[in-house]
Amino acid sequence: MAKSLRFIHCGDLHLGSPFHDIAMVDERWQRIVGKAPVRAFQKIVQTAIDKEVDAVLIAGDVYTSSSHNLTAQLDYVRLLHKLAQHHIQVFAVLGNHDPLEAWKARIPFPPNVHVFGTEKVERIPLIVDGEELAAVYGQSYAKSEQRDNLAWNFRRTAADRYAIGLLHTQVGTAQSPYAPCSMTDLKESGMDYWALGHVHKHQVLSEKPYVVYAGNPQGLDCTETGPRGCYYVEVGPYGTVHMEFIDTSIVRWESADVPIDNAESVSELRDAVRFTKEKVRRECGKPTFLTINFTGSGSMYQVINNPEATQYWIDAWREEEAGKYAFVMVQRLRNMARPRINAGERSKLPDTVGDYLNVSDKLDALPQEEKLKVLRDILSQRPEFERLGAYGKSISDERILEAFEKAKWLGMQKLLEDRRG
Repeated sequence: MAKSLRFIHCGDLHLGSPFHDIAMVDERWQRIVGKAPVRAFQKIVQTAIDKEVDAVLIAGDVYTSSSHNLTAQLDYVRLLHKLAQHHIQVFAVLGNHDPLEAWKARIPFPPNVHVFGTEKVERIPLIVDGEELAAVYGQSYAKSEQRDNLAWNFRRTAADRYAIGLLHTQVGTAQSPYAPCSMTDLKESGMDYWALGHVHKHQVLSEKPYVVYAGNPQGLDCTETGPRGCYYVEVGPYGTVHMEFIDTSIVRWESADVPIDNAESVSELRDAVRFTKEKVRRECGKPTFLTINFTGSGSMYQVINNPEATQYWIDAWREEEAGKYAFVMVQRLRNMARPRINAGERSKLPDTVGDYLNVSDKLDALPQEEKLKVLRDILSQRPEFERLGAYGKSISDERILEAFEKAKWLGMQKLLEDRRG
């Protein structure tokens, strides 16, 4: 290439997506947090302008569902116009949350925007100052499910200086409703850079060629911890690539472990949480919703199993954050701890607690696949399971194992209390 190419790769904007089950400390933050996905995209747009990029690539899921609201669409088009004013081209594909069939409003896009069609892969030249610096290839979703391997349709033209593939896909699985494909499929296409969407965690899967998930610009719930943003990419005249991840999140979701081993009183435990909050505040420097995981074993185990006590703590910590810009709000507490007891020795005693521990130990000793099958069978036989419907069938392995670990210690604690009673 005779000159450098500069572009931003982003995706999964989920504009208009609400934060569920969040108690706000301050009404002014309800407005800001509620618009966090749009404000994160504003940051992307401003970064594109500041860095004078040639193009912005959007890898699908601009909205959250087929019922995306009109305000989100208007915000999106307004920001596309801002890019147009600075002569920045936009290339976008539609994903599973914003497929062609789901579009409601017909708000015209400015002429700098190209949305790829659904019938076949299109090749669109990226022209800067009359010179073709690259070719962008893309194909959109027609419906919310796309079970075909779209990557097979991508083939580089021999004359391309630099070829970019834009796709909303799930890499590494053959059975998926989200355009499943393999790394081999992507590499055989001849693309120099794959700008991918769908997975919300930013990651570079390969550098030869570049296969990249930008992740989402704003975490949407407590499972989406850490920095969220986009990639700024510079391609030099001889094909050298410089990449920079830029954090665009307005609000962070974080998770932190607080061991209970050395806490001998409620005040010590709460102080440990306050210390953790201040550490998170220094590191993040922006509004943060925090999950506290109590870990280890200690005398406070029984206290943190009392939902009334822990709710009182959460309310008190939230009050402490009132009026702060970079608030750190404890959104939930998870008890991953254990009672202070030698389970190995206790299981040898010939009583109910010993029998209980022996049964749980036998389950623990099973190979993981077998253990999961046994636990799922136990769960499915419970009368409450029917009420869970589709949710019950989709509970993850990780969630099942975590629930078993928590139940094991909680059950033992209850049995010990009953014996004392």
